[in-house]
Amino acid sequence: MMQLSKAAPPTNRRPVRGLCRTTLLAGVALATLPVAAIAQEQNTKDETVLAPIEVTASQDTGQTAAGGVTISQESLDRANPQTIKDVFAGEASVQVGGPTAIAQKVYVQGIENTKLNVQVDGTRQVDSTYHHIGTAIIDPGMLKAVRIESGVTPADAGPNALGGSIAYETKDARDILDPNDPFGGWAKIQYNSNTKGFTEWLTMAGQQDGFEALAYIQNSNQSNYKDGDGDEVIGTADGGENGMGKVAFTGNEGSRIEAFASHLENEGVRPARPNFGSLAGGQLPQWISYKDTSIGVSYVDEMPTDLLAPELSLNYSKTELHVPSLQGGPNFYDLRSEIETINGKAANTFDIGMGDVTAGLDFYHDEATGSQNRSPRAGTYSETTTNIGAFSQARLSLADDWRVSFGGRADRQWFEGLDGTEFEEFGLSGNVNTEYDVIETVTVYGGAGTQFGGLPLGESAIYNFSGIWNYDGFSPSRSKNIKAGARYTEGDWAFDGNLFYNKIDDSHDLTGTVVGSTVIRNSTIDLVTKGYNLSSTYNYGPGFARLTYSHTDVETNGGAPLSTNASYQGVLQGDMFSLEIGHSWDDLGLRVGSTSELALSNDDPEKNGFPKLDTYFVTNLYGEWTPASLSAVTLRVDALNILDRDYIDRTTPGYDSSQVGEPYHEPGRTFLVSAKVAF
Repeated sequence: MMQLSKAAPPTNRRPVRGLCRTTLLAGVALATLPVAAIAQEQNTKDETVLAPIEVTASQDTGQTAAGGVTISQESLDRANPQTIKDVFAGEASVQVGGPTAIAQKVYVQGIENTKLNVQVDGTRQVDSTYHHIGTAIIDPGMLKAVRIESGVTPADAGPNALGGSIAYETKDARDILDPNDPFGGWAKIQYNSNTKGFTEWLTMAGQQDGFEALAYIQNSNQSNYKDGDGDEVIGTADGGENGMGKVAFTGNEGSRIEAFASHLENEGVRPARPNFGSLAGGQLPQWISYKDTSIGVSYVDEMPTDLLAPELSLNYSKTELHVPSLQGGPNFYDLRSEIETINGKAANTFDIGMGDVTAGLDFYHDEATGSQNRSPRAGTYSETTTNIGAFSQARLSLADDWRVSFGGRADRQWFEGLDGTEFEEFGLSGNVNTEYDVIETVTVYGGAGTQFGGLPLGESAIYNFSGIWNYDGFSPSRSKNIKAGARYTEGDWAFDGNLFYNKIDDSHDLTGTVVGSTVIRNSTIDLVTKGYNLSSTYNYGPGFARLTYSHTDVETNGGAPLSTNASYQGVLQGDMFSLEIGHSWDDLGLRVGSTSELALSNDDPEKNGFPKLDTYFVTNLYGEWTPASLSAVTLRVDALNILDRDYIDRTTPGYDSSQVGEPYHEPGRTFLVSAKVAF
C-alpha cells in the first residue's frame, strides 16, 4: 500500500541555529502555518492555484504522495535517456517541449518547470537566462531517481513551489559498486544512425573503509538530424560535454558527508531563436554557448535515532549563456547572462511514534547579471534576491487505514532591482494531504494547499534591452492547488485516477511588457491548469504493461495561451497517452520493450486564429542483451520513431505564430546502437 513519503527537504542557511530551533518549529509551524497561509491568501490579490507535481530524487527510494510520480532507477535503465525528454516519456502528465537539450522545457500538468521548485542533488535550479533557451538542460546519464509531486507541495520541498517541485538525484559510488568491490565502473559507446554521430560515457568508482569516490564524463558529437520527411533540421547538431565527481565518507555509526561537483556545456550553431526551428524573417543560425557548473556538500545520518535525524546541505550553482550575434549584420547584438545561486538547508526529522515530523530552515541567494551592447542602454545590469524560510511537515498514520501529511512554511524575501529599487516580502504557505483505505484494494486520497511565490528574477539576457525596466507594482505571486483521486490494486493490476485544479494569480512574465521606452517588470497573467490523470499497470512476472493518460486544459487570463508567449508559464496540452510494454528472459539475459505516445487533436489554437493541432502517434522499440558468457557486456538497439512520422511535439512552441518560419520537427526514424562494458 502506498504511503505518504518524505520529499527532499529544502535548503538552508545558518544550520546551527536551524537545528536548535527545529523542536519549536515542529510544534508551532504545524499548528499555525497552514491556517495562516490560507488566511493570508484570502487577504491578498496574489492568489494562485496549481496542481501539485513534484519530481524529486533522493536516497530514499519510496513513493511520492498519492497523485505524484516516481521514476525509479529501473525505469531510467529501460528508457536509456539521451535527454531529459526521454526521462518522462512514460508519464503523460509530464511533457517536455523541444527535441534538443538546449531548447527543452518541462511542463508538469501544463505548468513550466520555472514555476516549480527544481533541484539537482539539492542544488537550486534558476532558469531565467533567455526565454528562447530551454529551462531543463540536464544530462540524464547519471540520474538514479526522479520524483514528481504535483501542486500540493510539502513544506520541506522548498520555497516558491507554485506548481510543485522537481528534484533529481544522481548516482553515488555505492550505486555503481557491490558492497565488497573496491573499484569498478562502466564504459559505453553509442552510434546514432540519424545524426551519424557517436556518444561516449565513462564512469569509475572506488570505495575503501567508508571512503568512496566517483568520476563520470560524457562526450557527444552529433550532426544535424533529419525529420520524418527526410529534411535536415538545421541547428540540432550536438557537441555537449558533461562531467561529474563525488567523494563521500560514511562512518560506522551512519554519519555520511558527501561533496560533489558537476559541469555541463552545450555549444553549437543554433537557430536564431534556439527554441524555434526557423524564423519567417530568414535570420541565419548563430553560435550559442551554454554552461552550468554546480558544487555542493551535504551531511545526513543514515542510522538516526527517534529524535535526531539531521540533514545539512550547502550548494552553489553558476549558469552562463552567451548569444554573440542575436540578429547579425548591422543589427548585431551581443547578449550575455550569468546567474549564480547559493542555497542551503538545516533540517531534522523526529520519529513521534505515529509518524515523522520534519522541521528546519532553508535559504537561497540568487544574483542574475546580464550585459548587452544595444544603444543607448548598452551595459551590465543585475538583480538579486535572498530568501530565508522556516518549515515543518508532518507525515502521520492516524490509523492502519488512514494517513495524513500536513505542514507549512514561512518565507521572508529581499529583492533588489536593476535600478536599486528594493522590496521586502513575507509569505506563508500551507498544505494537507490525506489517504484512506476504503477496503483493502481501494484507497481514496485528496489534498489542498497554497504557496507563496515570492519575487522571481527577471530574464537576465535582456535586462534593459528593449527599454528601461520599471518595478512599479511589482508584487509576489500566490498559488492554490487542489487534487482528489482514488487507487485500486488487485493482484497484478493497479489503477489510479485523479482530478486536479491549479491556479496562479499574478504569475510573472519574466521578460516584462514593453510600453514605449519602458519595460513593465510587474507584467503578470492568471495561469490556470485543470484536468485529470489516469493510469493502469499490469505486471505478470517477467513483463509488464503500463498506460497513462492526461487531459490538461491550460488557460492564461481566461483564454488559450499562445505557444510563443507562454515562456515561464504554460502551454497547451489537451489529451496525451503514453504506453510502455516490457518483457525479460532472465535466463537468456534478454530484455525487449516499447514506448508509444499518442496526442489527440486539439482545436484550442483556433481560438487565437490558428489551425488546430493534429493527432500524432509515435512508437519506439528497444532490445537489450547481456550474454551469459560475457556478463560484463551489454548490447542494445533502440529503434526510435519506428514509423518515421513527421510531427511537431505537442509542447514545442512556434506552431501558432506568423513570425516563426517553421517550428521544430522531431527526429525521424533513428537507430541507436550501443555497447556497454562493466569492469
